[in-house]
Amino acid sequence: MDTNQTLCSYCQKKKCFFGDVSQAPEFCPSKRHPDLLAEAGKKLKEETNIGMARDVAKTWKEYGKLTRVEETIQYARNRGYRKLGIAFCVGLSEEAEKLTNLFMNEGFDVVSVCCMCGAMSSDDVDLPDEEKIIPGFRQPMCNPIGQAAILEEEGTELHVLLGLCVGDDTLFIKHAKRPVTVLAVKDRVLAHNPLGALYTAKHIYTRLNTRRPSK
Repeated sequence: MDTNQTLCSYCQKKKCFFGDVSQAPEFCPSKRHPDLLAEAGKKLKEETNIGMARDVAKTWKEYGKLTRVEETIQYARNRGYRKLGIAFCVGLSEEAEKLTNLFMNEGFDVVSVCCMCGAMSSDDVDLPDEEKIIPGFRQPMCNPIGQAAILEEEGTELHVLLGLCVGDDTLFIKHAKRPVTVLAVKDRVLAHNPLGALYTAKHIYTRLNTRRPSK
């Protein structure tokens, strides 16, 4: 195994969970990057970070009792946020409406922006006609940069992502200046549960090879 890169996913003990790295494997970041981790620890102590981290730690008291939706509400309250922003996929419009209602019923101000804001199409990024779903027709395109800009402009304190496409979520996070959390990701095949592909890799989704590489 190549020990010149960090591979926590291959560690079978995860004793760092208990604060013990004395028997860490060679690919453990505690061995490979102690200086980086020490610097990260210093940054965690900075005023802008320590409060956020502490408020995350507070949610652990209800670990396993609250849904992710409830944890999002609890975290927002811990942080003292009053105005939440929802950036959602047009395909999850019904869910976005319910989430908006829930946040409002919990006492938050809400701004919600659909991925179709700006009425853009794939022609705006010069997508070749042969790459379209149906060549010769207009293909709608998401506008995550616009979503981020609108939420920032309207003063939301926490951006909640709801079902943005792979890559669009990346663009949103890249351009957001305020904190971002992901409530749900989109997976049209598995009812928005992408981990289902890994859980069933030995059965239904045999086209996904989850075995450890031989080299």
